[in-house]
This record gives sequence, C-alpha cells and structure tokens, in this order.
Amino acid sequence: MKDLGHSLDEYINVWGRFFFLLPFALAASWVVGFPEVGWEYWLYSFLAGFSQVISTLLLSKSFKHGEISVTVTIWKLQVVFLAVFGVLFLHETITPGGTAGILVSLFGVYLLNMRRARLSLAEPILLLLREKGMRYALLAALALTPTILLFKKTALVGDPFFSTLTNYIFASALIFPLVIKKSSRHLAVLPRYSGRFFALGLFGASATIFGCSGYILSAAAYVEAVKQIEIPLTLAVGVLFFNERERVQAIWPGCLIL
Repeated sequence: MKDLGHSLDEYINVWGRFFFLLPFALAASWVVGFPEVGWEYWLYSFLAGFSQVISTLLLSKSFKHGEISVTVTIWKLQVVFLAVFGVLFLHETITPGGTAGILVSLFGVYLLNMRRARLSLAEPILLLLREKGMRYALLAALALTPTILLFKKTALVGDPFFSTLTNYIFASALIFPLVIKKSSRHLAVLPRYSGRFFALGLFGASATIFGCSGYILSAAAYVEAVKQIEIPLTLAVGVLFFNERERVQAIWPGCLIL
C-alpha cells in the first residue's frame, strides 16, 4: 500500500485496495453461502463502508508523509480506543489484565520518541501532533475504531464473509466519485499496477475475513492486540524495502513494548 501510494496517489490507492478486494470476498462468500439479513444490516454495512473510507484515506496519507515502521506502530493505538468504545457501545468486558495491557501500549508509544524527552517529558507526545505522518497515523487509529466496531456488528448480524463483501462494496462506491475528481489521470495507467492491486486485495480480503471471525469470538480490542505481530514484520519491511534502518534503530524499544 505504501509502495502504490508513492507511485500513484492516496485516492486511487485506497479505492484500488477496496475494489480489488471484492472478487476474493465474493468468491469466499459464494462458497460458504449468503446469509439472510434485514434492513438494519444494510445500515450498519453502509456506515462501516463510510467509516472505512475515512480511516483508510488517513492511513494512506500517513504512509505517504511518514515512515511505514512508525506509521503502523502508532496506528496500533486503535487497541486503546477499541477497548474504551467496545465497552461503551458493544458492552464488551475488559479484564484487569487487559487494562494493564492498554497502559503498556501507551507507554510503548511514548518510547517511540523517547529521544525527545530530553527537551521535556511531554515532547514525545507532542511530536505525535507536530509531525505530519504521525498525526495522520493517530487520526487513522481514531477513525478506525468505529470502523472495526461496525465491521464486528455486521459480522454478528450476517457473517464474516458477507460483511467483508458488502462493507467494501459500499466503501469502493463511496470513494469512487472522489477518485474521478482527484485521480482521473491515474485511471489510464491502472492496468500497469493491476498485479500489485490484486495482491493487495487478496491480503486485504483474507485479513478482514479472519479479523471479523475473531471479532465474533472475542472482544475487538483483544483481536487487534493479537494483531500487534504486524509491528515486527513492518519493521523488517521498513528496513528491507524502504531504507528505514536508522529510524527503526531509534524506535525499536517502543515497538518491542507494543
């Protein structure tokens, strides 16, 4: 996604992730069978698609303006927001151990910018608001919280396969007018990147289906906490493909805590 964001722009990048996911989601839903759903499902699915557009646009902008290793780590603050909103809106239960884990996550984000602490103890936190890539990553984490909760709701009302399909149909349809307005010049060269978009769609569909299956079985915050395994993998990608070795060396203690 970061690589495509540098080659194209964030609008067609986000739309491509949504649109090229659909064939894989449709195939999976076709195999397991389509569930019967009522009107409330379609309302939740539309809201999930709308929220997904906002959160993914913010994430794409954070990839464009910041290092992938830092972006994904800060983006994982969604676990903290999910724990709070999951309790408030879905009546999920967070144990004392879960609360301790949230506090550890917050400390890990602080350690990401520990070198700035010599200026003031508040400087590592203030940097999240000052640096453009970090700011977009923090906003993406905030916006992703209602997205995940709505994806969980649609998975509970329908099933993980069908909810993935319909949520992304709405998302791709909602963002397409913006693509026409902002990125029409890139549509002509889209076939050149179709292989990368199909790969992005395959991984996106798989991650969403497995994630929604997890949401049904446990608190959404716990599922996202387990997915913190993305952080060391992202550090490796940042070093190997995006020349972020120096930045990774500076932030690895915070990433390890997370």
